[in-house]
Amino acid sequence: MAARRIIYLLVWVASLLFFWAYQQWFAWFTLVAVVGLPLFSLLVSLPAMLTFKLELIVPEALTAGTSCKPELRCHSFLPTPPWKCAITVERPLTGQCWRLKSGGTLPTEHCGALCCTVQKAKVCDYLGLFSFPLRLSEQRIVLVRPVEVGMKEIPQLDRYLSRSWRPKRGGGFAENHELRLYRPGDSIHQIHWKLSAKTGKLILREPMEPERGRILLRLDLQGTEKELDRKLGRLLWLGRHLLDIKIFHEIQCLTADGCESYAVTTPEELQTAVDTLLSRKCATSGSIRERAEAASWQYYIGGGTDGT
Repeated sequence: MAARRIIYLLVWVASLLFFWAYQQWFAWFTLVAVVGLPLFSLLVSLPAMLTFKLELIVPEALTAGTSCKPELRCHSFLPTPPWKCAITVERPLTGQCWRLKSGGTLPTEHCGALCCTVQKAKVCDYLGLFSFPLRLSEQRIVLVRPVEVGMKEIPQLDRYLSRSWRPKRGGGFAENHELRLYRPGDSIHQIHWKLSAKTGKLILREPMEPERGRILLRLDLQGTEKELDRKLGRLLWLGRHLLDIKIFHEIQCLTADGCESYAVTTPEELQTAVDTLLSRKCATSGSIRERAEAASWQYYIGGGTDGT
């Protein structure tokens, strides 16, 4: 906009010199037209400027390493007037900030939430001589999710899990059953008819499911960007591995706000827990290992290159 103002000033000076040197009606007409041109441009541009809307378009989530360019969409009642703005990006996980240039890409090399904000947005008249600020407080968050990092060696779970059995909720198929007398309200489909005929009483085959002890996955949200990538990638892989073998578990993580805990019983809950950690700030000191927890099995996830 400064360049356009300089050009207009030069045109205004040139028309003034032309009028001073020529002093005829055409020179006077030229000077008046140049002087009134900014006001005319402003009046014509006002409907477009007042109805102008700017929207930042970014994906909700993507995988680390995926290239992504934020898109700015503008709308107005009349043809779109000139505008300008800046996009700032902040990663709360590490506290880093960036200022994107026009056509720049988001910093998606490492995992973490990216808070994208449009700042210093202005809409100009068609000549670019006047500008109005735009109030854009809306923020867009892009979740840059970690790539799963597989683990070759993990302790065997069977010897760490203290098992007991309980009736399976909702009934249905189960590998283990318990025989008991029929009670009003029980499903007739679970009656053991042969045994009932022998005993003369209605015997029920009640499906049982294992009741496992507390399973913990623990990690500290701290370290370098690459260490955080490995920690969260291993957490995602190990959590899905446990769910694949029907083991519900709990995630404990030390962040800047303290120790946070998430119960995981479905893949959706696991993804939600990881996404939440992507928006947290790293812990500055301490370790979750300093907090003793009673559990049948717990595993500390580190960020080392050797798998620890």
